[in-house]
Amino acid sequence: MRLFTAIDLPDGFRNEVADLQAPSALDTRWTDPAQFHVTLRFIGDASPERAARYEQALADLTAPAARCEPYGLDVLPSRRSPRVLVLGLERTESLLALHTAVGDALEREGLSPDDRDYTPHVTLARVGDTAPETVHAFLRTADVPSFPAFQADRFVLYESTLTSDGAVYDPRAIYPLNG
Repeated sequence: MRLFTAIDLPDGFRNEVADLQAPSALDTRWTDPAQFHVTLRFIGDASPERAARYEQALADLTAPAARCEPYGLDVLPSRRSPRVLVLGLERTESLLALHTAVGDALEREGLSPDDRDYTPHVTLARVGDTAPETVHAFLRTADVPSFPAFQADRFVLYESTLTSDGAVYDPRAIYPLNG
């Protein structure tokens, strides 16, 4: 099974973000708004035994609520090679602390350390075969409202199943943030 941890978006916020998915000149495959989330840590493939150990490690985690502050549209992995259109989030102290706490808990159970910088975001779309200049023009001209910050008071361990229509995420466990 493929696993990852994430913060769910509040329903009202999810609906506002979905409004960004308007037709455009971009060749995109839009993310189903029901699947919107902010990944904390991708785990990858895990055996049922390992998944159970990860679940327990995360249940033992104590961390405060995380403040999520959207800053606007962005692309990943870089401006030179835009493959994913995202709503970017600031690297707030509380969000980084949660990311670190989740990573530490999973690494104590044998998950390899993540060697990439954490870039909190909500994936809006996968960008197809579109020239970077077209993506940059879209970013400059898109009418993007100012999104309010929100407090994440829980996070989720998800199982990801790949289908012909994209990935489907099913929650395995939900963990309150209360530290």
